[in-house]
Amino acid sequence: MSSGTSAGTEALRDDVRALLAGDGGRLADPYPTWNRLREEIPVWKQGDVVILSRHEHVHQLLGDNNILYSRQGTKTSARYERAKREFGPHGSAAFGRVLDQEFHQLVRMDPPDHPRVRRAVQPPFSARNLAREMQDRVSERVDRNLTALAAGGGEADFKKFAYSLPLQVLGDLLGIPIDDLDMVHSWAQKIAENKFNADSEKAAVEADEAYRHLMTYIDVLVARQRASGSETGLVAALLDSENSGAVSHEEAMAMMALMIFAGHETTSNLLAIGLLELLRHPDQWDLLVAEPERVPAAVEELLRFVTPAHFLPYVAKEGREIDGVAVEAGDTVIGVLAAANRDPAVFARPDELDIARSDSRAHVSLGLGPHFCLGAGLARMEATALFGTIARRFPGARPVEADLRWGGRSLRTPLAMPVRLLG
Repeated sequence: MSSGTSAGTEALRDDVRALLAGDGGRLADPYPTWNRLREEIPVWKQGDVVILSRHEHVHQLLGDNNILYSRQGTKTSARYERAKREFGPHGSAAFGRVLDQEFHQLVRMDPPDHPRVRRAVQPPFSARNLAREMQDRVSERVDRNLTALAAGGGEADFKKFAYSLPLQVLGDLLGIPIDDLDMVHSWAQKIAENKFNADSEKAAVEADEAYRHLMTYIDVLVARQRASGSETGLVAALLDSENSGAVSHEEAMAMMALMIFAGHETTSNLLAIGLLELLRHPDQWDLLVAEPERVPAAVEELLRFVTPAHFLPYVAKEGREIDGVAVEAGDTVIGVLAAANRDPAVFARPDELDIARSDSRAHVSLGLGPHFCLGAGLARMEATALFGTIARRFPGARPVEADLRWGGRSLRTPLAMPVRLLG
């Protein structure tokens, strides 16, 4: 290997490390780095961490039913144990409490706990129940919020809209009063900034405090609904499951926290960045305006193109080789969904946004198999209502030319997103 090639490879590794750590500058356009990683080091092992970026490997990782890979095992992975040793006493204790909270959540469970808890909370998210209970509410929220956003008569920050809409829908689903939503959002944002963190002691301490406030709030919220008999939908299903012994109190409350986080932060990314990309590609926007029946297909393409959560970690249960690279039991295995969703082995012209493409649904943004995203139907419902309504009411919408600032880690998101809503 030439020195130039070696230097280029090391620069790529530095870029990947920076993206995994949430470097704001590199988050502005991470896809060239993810693409290079997939093409040059598709299975990259650094110490006890293995990073997978090809669609084939990420698909296998996400679809594994905790046979070769463990979700729960991530809690005691070498990466997390090292973080607890390197943080100070206060930070280490906070980090441990954050892990305790997150590993009560459904997305971090292995069998037999995962299927047991999933069965308990699945009914409110069936297509029939969502259509009956949420379709009209979502459409009303979209119309009302867009009217308020356009009332200023010019430029508006769509990022605020993209955060408020999913949060309001969750408020409807979980019975959270509208006046409490900004407070709940502030906690969810701190938790999102810490997601999969093993580098920042400050982020761990802030997430621990946010979880403490959020879980106290959820306990009070559920107790109030239980006492008044006003619980419906997901809350009623969780309480029924807790009363029957199907789930523990901790699991029920963790499911509420998961819905507030996962049903809010990831969906807001899809809405905000999805609209940004549509407006940055005027040919695609004009096609959507002219042919609104393409909205559901456009949502799938945006799930692929945007990838609301860029990467997810697991732990290897046993040793094996992947393309000649040794993976040891206990290694953290990170699947880069954003790289898999632009793999030319699966998608034609992967770096092009094309709402008419036929291969969008091969994306891995919503997971696979037993761990397929529980709230996928709700996220698709919100995105379909939003993009369809904007195309109908504001066909002349355009992005405001500005250097966007980006934050997050796995959940890459713009800190503000100015747009002009024009009829």
